[in-house]
Amino acid sequence: MSKKHDGYYTSISNMEPLFPEDTSGNLERLANELIEKSLRLSNSLHPLTREAIGDFLRPMNSYYSNLIEGHDTHPIDIDRALSKDFSSSKKNRALQLEAKAHIELHKVICSRYAHEKINPFTSSFLTWIHHEFYRHLPYEFTKVKKEDGSSVEVTPGEFRKVEVRVGRHVAPHSDFVNDFVERFEEAYNPNHHLNKSKTRRIINMAAAHHRLAWIHPFLDGNGRVVRLFSDACFMYEDLHASGLWSMSRALAVSTENYKYALAGADSKRVNDYDGRGNLSNRELVNFCTYFLKAAIDQIEYMSSILEVDSMLTRIHRFVDLMVAKNKLKDEARYVLELLFLKGKVTKTEVERVTRRSDKTAKAIANSLIDLGLIKLENDTKFSAYLVNYPIKASSIILHGLYPRSKELDIIEAL
Repeated sequence: MSKKHDGYYTSISNMEPLFPEDTSGNLERLANELIEKSLRLSNSLHPLTREAIGDFLRPMNSYYSNLIEGHDTHPIDIDRALSKDFSSSKKNRALQLEAKAHIELHKVICSRYAHEKINPFTSSFLTWIHHEFYRHLPYEFTKVKKEDGSSVEVTPGEFRKVEVRVGRHVAPHSDFVNDFVERFEEAYNPNHHLNKSKTRRIINMAAAHHRLAWIHPFLDGNGRVVRLFSDACFMYEDLHASGLWSMSRALAVSTENYKYALAGADSKRVNDYDGRGNLSNRELVNFCTYFLKAAIDQIEYMSSILEVDSMLTRIHRFVDLMVAKNKLKDEARYVLELLFLKGKVTKTEVERVTRRSDKTAKAIANSLIDLGLIKLENDTKFSAYLVNYPIKASSIILHGLYPRSKELDIIEAL
């Protein structure tokens, strides 16, 4: 090894093992459980309602992914950013732009997977994610301080050309990043003959999450890229339930455990009973176990939140509050109930469930539109109403998704 490369990983064999050897069969059981529960969640709602809630959860996904990086952007500020209402504070505005960039990119990723099955385990996909995210960031978030105190600018979509340390982990030397990414592509390629089993591909997703973070291919933004990459992996396997659950929230609600598991999987092999690669097989098994359990926990949590009777009860509580604030009429609850169950209602159905005249029913619908709770399907005279869930209604209708202090602020702003 040359003096230039001394102390840095230079051989792709240093990244082994890439697939965890788990003789207990626990990882396979967790992978099958994840598949089963994700499909059950996906099938629990009307497709239009599922799509609306998926759109609603996208800002939450951004909130938690950025929070893991130490960027705490209030959901109210995120909501304002989506309406191009930016703070006069330079710091807050930068956080708003960052959240908006993440949300818009996640939406584009979802749109791409709705039309084609893109292999997420490729350098071209990873660099595309990084490029699309960074080209929309404010300038102050594109500068990174080096160990000597100088600053270097991040080039969107470009692998790093300098060396980095993440905690105690020393990432592979920049001269060899392409080699490591190529090995990553080859090992985790879902079309590879070794990856024909769906359960193996699910375990691959967990292992790849760590190994991509371990490579640290970009100068900055690796955490966000890795989590967006994992989102894309779940989409590829049709396990994201149209966005009804968030891996970023799953990781953020146990941030310390997430970081501990990541650091543990950075460890070298302990002894001859710890696999056959340079890195610890035991710790890779531990990370994959943590990752899959976190995903399952989040799917179970969202399944409980979206259970029909529970959801309808919270819709009634929300309408009660809005009636007390003189922002809705009592009959609005029946429109929201029907929309949750069906995803779309006609103007005639609004009249029927409210038992009001055409004029009054229209006024009720317009008040719901003003609150962002429904939207018109199109601009025609006979347009139907579609279900919609705005951030400002989340603290009651879909409560518990954000930290309690944030939800109290959202209620106060209603």
